[in-house]
Amino acid sequence: MSFYNHTQNWFNGELFEGKMVLIAGILMMIISIFIWRYGTTPNAKALVIPILSVGLFFSIGIGWIMRDYPQRMAQSERAFKENPAEFMLQEKERVEGFQILYTYSLIFATFSFVLTIVGFGFLNNRIFQSICIALLLISFTLIIIDHFSKERSKIYYIEILKHLNEPSGQ
Repeated sequence: MSFYNHTQNWFNGELFEGKMVLIAGILMMIISIFIWRYGTTPNAKALVIPILSVGLFFSIGIGWIMRDYPQRMAQSERAFKENPAEFMLQEKERVEGFQILYTYSLIFATFSFVLTIVGFGFLNNRIFQSICIALLLISFTLIIIDHFSKERSKIYYIEILKHLNEPSGQ
């Protein structure tokens, strides 16, 4: 199997996750519309804007990233064809460089969970609680994405090291 097949697997995994987050964002926007239309309690009314915001954030953010992905895939393929060894070294650096992001998202998720516990346990502010629910949705999504992304990055990194250590480099 060519090294670039592993890169394509990486891209395909990223696109799959992106599609799932995009679908989640669209569903959150639809849910917020239903809550706005049919929700009658003050808690329901307070939840509309935070859930709509998360849905928009997911849909626009991931949509923007997915729009650029085909171009990024084509650039990677050209770079690999031009100089496979250099491409693998760049990929090694790139994978090593974003490993810290998993820690940051875990810290953000932990902060969101604690904030939500405080918000629901000790405060009686509907807007703050609704914002906490929105933060939980973002955190929950980050944890799911990172769970699969971290696994894929480990697999990809092993393949990078394996192919860099081969005599042919491919």
